[in-house]
Amino acid sequence: MGALGLVLALAACGAPDNRTYDDADVLFATEMIPHHQQAVAMAALAPAHGASRPVQAVASQISAEQIPEIAQLRGMLAEWGQSEPTAAPMGGMPGMGDGGALADAAPGMMTADEMTRLEAAGGPAFDRAFLQMMITHHQGALTMAKAELADGRDPDATLMAQNISDAQQASIELMQRLLAGK
Repeated sequence: MGALGLVLALAACGAPDNRTYDDADVLFATEMIPHHQQAVAMAALAPAHGASRPVQAVASQISAEQIPEIAQLRGMLAEWGQSEPTAAPMGGMPGMGDGGALADAAPGMMTADEMTRLEAAGGPAFDRAFLQMMITHHQGALTMAKAELADGRDPDATLMAQNISDAQQASIELMQRLLAGK
């Protein structure tokens, strides 16, 4: 009986981790939530700042895609028993980081000064600033999605990363075409 117990104990030490997620998945979710929140906040500015119809359409698409993804990311973190990121307001935008560690860690996040400049713009100047900033913002999301695809373990998180990558690459291409026409 003692030998069997020892064998079972040793086998348990070498047993694979049965979690469906890893640190890369948690990092992806905790960085992508405030990243998406900032994109949604930027998109919400478009109607009141005289954005053109094409820019308003881009902004609407961003909100339509990213609001449900935020909920899905929150659900993943809850399922994994992980805390949701907390952030103080940034640039007057509710739910945004204050430029602290979490916001600084996520690629493509706008600073408080950049958000203030966007809030102050109107009409064609808003369109240009929004498109330039959102391209940078989306490129940051592509960086995070690429890291998740390379290192993530959870199939739902990696699928989301692929979907984000595909959608935001297409959005970047559209925004680049809109900028070229400005």
